[in-house]
Amino acid sequence: MSDIVHIKELRKSFGDTEILKGINLNVKAGEVVVMIGGSGSGKSTCLRCINRLETPTSGSIVVAGTEITHPKTDLNQVRQNIGMVFQGIHLYPHMSALENVTLALRKVKKMSKSQADALGRVHLEQVGLAERMDHHPSQLSGGQQQRVGIARALALEPKVMLFDEPTSGLDPELVGEVLNVMMRTRDAGMTMVIVTHEMQFAREVGDRVVFMDKGVILDQGTPEEILVKPRHK
Repeated sequence: MSDIVHIKELRKSFGDTEILKGINLNVKAGEVVVMIGGSGSGKSTCLRCINRLETPTSGSIVVAGTEITHPKTDLNQVRQNIGMVFQGIHLYPHMSALENVTLALRKVKKMSKSQADALGRVHLEQVGLAERMDHHPSQLSGGQQQRVGIARALALEPKVMLFDEPTSGLDPELVGEVLNVMMRTRDAGMTMVIVTHEMQFAREVGDRVVFMDKGVILDQGTPEEILVKPRHK
């Protein structure tokens, strides 16, 4: 398998505070990489750099063959290859679930409304929301809203999906439904980079676990190596 994400010497500072201190990480096509570590270790900042929501201070990031850190790169084009599901649920409150999913298909992919609606329905059905596609976010549970966010990202047919603590803030009974959708996404062959505090989920879904601490990758390996028999104290 070839690398779909290639990160080399990634550094990111906010003012005088260096958050990422030379990250090197490759992700292969179809691989699921789970990033863990304490708050402030740099996990979410690294993820936000991969789709250029944050501009790296130095280093390079290549996604699907395009160096997204190059100043002449068309970021709008690049982001079509990178789906992202956030910690907070960013849905438009005045739009239905279907409208939230199809907005980018119409605006970015330039699909007709009928084309976008047809594809949006397929993806909402895949996340178990066929009966809720006409509901507005206020009529959906937190878990359902997050599943709409996953459907919205998948509808653009990205090469890689980024998840930034997608179950944070959800009631415990709603966490499972989001994790189940993510596992089905993995089983469909999607390349995924996941920041999570759900250790059991990391063990079950990850091909590789990356442990970050104070802006560096302290260790990485299989879930067994990192979570069951860690080599680093």
